[in-house]
Amino acid sequence: NNMNTDKLYIWSSEHAQILSQLFIEFNRKGISYFVLRNHEGLPEVNYSKDVDIIIQPRKYAKARQILLEIFRRNELSHYYIMNFERAHCIFGMNPDSNISIHIDLIEGYANKGYEILSFDFLYNNTVQYKNFRILNVPLDAVMLLLYKVIGCKELKDKYRQTIHTAYKNDPEKIQDLLIQVLGQHCGNQIFEYIKNSEYDKIINSSKQINNIAKKRTFLKKTLKTIAGIIYFLAEKSWRMIICPSRFQKTIAVEAPDGTGKTTFIDNLILEIAHFFVSDISKSRIYHFRPEILPNLGAVGEKARVIKQDKNFTVPHRAKPVGALSSFVRMTYYWLDYVIGMPLILRKNAQFDRITIFDRYIYDFLVDPYRSRIKLPYWLRCTFSKLVKQPKVVFVLDADAETIYARKQELTKEEINRQLIDFKKLSKMGKRVHLLDATQPPEQIANDAIKIVLDTFTKQL
Repeated sequence: NNMNTDKLYIWSSEHAQILSQLFIEFNRKGISYFVLRNHEGLPEVNYSKDVDIIIQPRKYAKARQILLEIFRRNELSHYYIMNFERAHCIFGMNPDSNISIHIDLIEGYANKGYEILSFDFLYNNTVQYKNFRILNVPLDAVMLLLYKVIGCKELKDKYRQTIHTAYKNDPEKIQDLLIQVLGQHCGNQIFEYIKNSEYDKIINSSKQINNIAKKRTFLKKTLKTIAGIIYFLAEKSWRMIICPSRFQKTIAVEAPDGTGKTTFIDNLILEIAHFFVSDISKSRIYHFRPEILPNLGAVGEKARVIKQDKNFTVPHRAKPVGALSSFVRMTYYWLDYVIGMPLILRKNAQFDRITIFDRYIYDFLVDPYRSRIKLPYWLRCTFSKLVKQPKVVFVLDADAETIYARKQELTKEEINRQLIDFKKLSKMGKRVHLLDATQPPEQIANDAIKIVLDTFTKQL
């Protein structure tokens, strides 16, 4: 809540130049397109986080090639593409110049395989605006209504005002468009709601609007709609159920208490949001383990076997348990990773989120006493290798004196021991990165984001 998010959505002359060049190239190469909403001020000013461009179906490969070449020409170093049905979200980035841009190339307007309005119909209702095209006002209002009601089941006050202004300027055209999409009865009913500013009734009718629009689309374009539904379901299943490695973006942060993990993660979240042109919800934070299984102390207290110790400010407050109990505890927490990680990663992959762990299973290697475990190192190491490994592991490094001055939960000797053991994690391979935690938090995060982009995006 205390994060400074002022820099997240910056639109500069560099952004304007990239977008202007894209419009010029699309016009020159004969790619039909139009900007969907929030066009006021473009290309010089952008009142949104991104730019939505509807392009001619089957022209995406050519359009993508043009956009990536423009990124290169403007010295962007990385790019990232995420596809959602027909929407191709393309990001250009350069951490050295601190620039990031998000442009969506969308092949027509479809919802879960249903092409409610064809590209040709939409494009025939566009008008020229500066050096690019936009929808005419009535169709833009109807598109906004359909998108927000069918897709989001909400209609903010500013959208209601936009729709009502369009209705007052050209009511006949609004009514005609609604009838074309929803049929005579439903179209006239929604038109009356707009006429009387009864937008809550429109929201309450969202299911009816959705069903009618899709039913009419299916009857008009049966084979095309079936193909679209199959593609949508296949793409969603691939992302959520099969969930290949490229969709899974995981980061673990390791360090002794007092090194500044929380501050570092807060700053890293801001950097991720900035370069992926999102808000801080782009990152999902977890502490130590997935917690699909409850804490053993909580289980014991619920079973009235023990009283849970909640004095978390003293990490080594309790003595390790015996070998058998240690093995049971280790197995229990290991199962939490085995069961929980696939669930977490699938859930976050659905919305293209980055999973960040503040401490991970590697804590059992360096500081098993925190979890009251006393087992041989080789056995703890075996458990740690038999779980899903993060793509990036950041180890924050500082001297014991600096860490102890920040937090006195551990002795200097224990801090020094942990620092040595955490550095040993670098033997796990290239995914482990040592960061100098004595630097200002912003600089540490700046060093880290370059590694994140090298790992999760492609270089131009």
